[in-house]
Amino acid sequence: MSYQVGLDLGSAGTTVATDRSATIRTQRRHHAPAREVAQLLDDLAARHGEAPSRVAMTHSLAWPHEHLEQVRRDLIEEGRADVLFVPAPHAAAMAFDDNVQLPEHSAVAVFDFGAIAADITLLRKQGVFLLAGRPERVDIGGFDLDDLVVEHVVAKIGTHSPELVRSCVEAKELLGSYPEVRIPVVDNGEAREIRLSRLEFEAIIRPAVELTVDALERVVRSAGLDEPDVILLVGGSARIPLVAKEIANRLHIPVMRAPDGAAATGAYLEAKQLEPEPVEVPAMWLPQPREEDEPRHRLPTTPLIAAGLLVVVLGGGWAAHEAMNHPKVEITSVVLAPPGIAVLPRI
Repeated sequence: MSYQVGLDLGSAGTTVATDRSATIRTQRRHHAPAREVAQLLDDLAARHGEAPSRVAMTHSLAWPHEHLEQVRRDLIEEGRADVLFVPAPHAAAMAFDDNVQLPEHSAVAVFDFGAIAADITLLRKQGVFLLAGRPERVDIGGFDLDDLVVEHVVAKIGTHSPELVRSCVEAKELLGSYPEVRIPVVDNGEAREIRLSRLEFEAIIRPAVELTVDALERVVRSAGLDEPDVILLVGGSARIPLVAKEIANRLHIPVMRAPDGAAATGAYLEAKQLEPEPVEVPAMWLPQPREEDEPRHRLPTTPLIAAGLLVVVLGGGWAAHEAMNHPKVEITSVVLAPPGIAVLPRI
């Protein structure tokens, strides 16, 4: 049975969505985009016993046309000429619309705060999602926020190590759910902990977050009267509570966080929508040949037998003619029974 696949090529990894798996998995990027796509599709074919019938992958609106065409040529060289391209914000909006069923002509601003940049796009639903206003990219992402946290912790303890960097990245991700995180450090051979609260973390990253929200305001203003009905948060850095808080305070527009893998899910929906429907061939019923109890034996027809049959037929026809001209009339008497007697009920 055929199946479809949606791929979201993010900066930190590739997210895969299929109709045969309820989970969405993310893998770190190890190859060029085309090689990554080919390897993932080979893995899916080995797992399911067949290749997907349709594949759609996302791409950033910031990709130049030349880069997009180069990825397409690379895919052709990998034997994947049938891969569809879907803009990442459109894919995220499609997945969101599949859940909430946005009214026609409503607008949604996709705020994609990823690993290396924040992409802001305003879309209007008119059968499909169309651009409204000018999309904008801010070169601030999750990796930059990681660096800010590392710099802050290093300034406290005065040392730097790869282990400390990993601990700071984990602390940043945990502060989205916890009010405080303790970061283990080793200073002059002595193990100790550095406390980092959410309030302290927000103070560190607030200037960077404000720059992304400034871009969101510009995109909304560029659309004129097409103010978004909702702002959809996409990407790992969009999970930081300060992001939603800052947007709501500045724009006073409802803010909703998209589920993980929304762009990959939207790409899958696009692949499924473009899959041709199977053509149903009408069934035709043919009656079974009738089986006769005994086989018929045909008499051989000779001139003598044919003459005899002609005499019989002509003789029968003459007898029928005489019977019609001289019919026999039989007179019979009919005896009627006496009329019945009706008996009235006694009073």
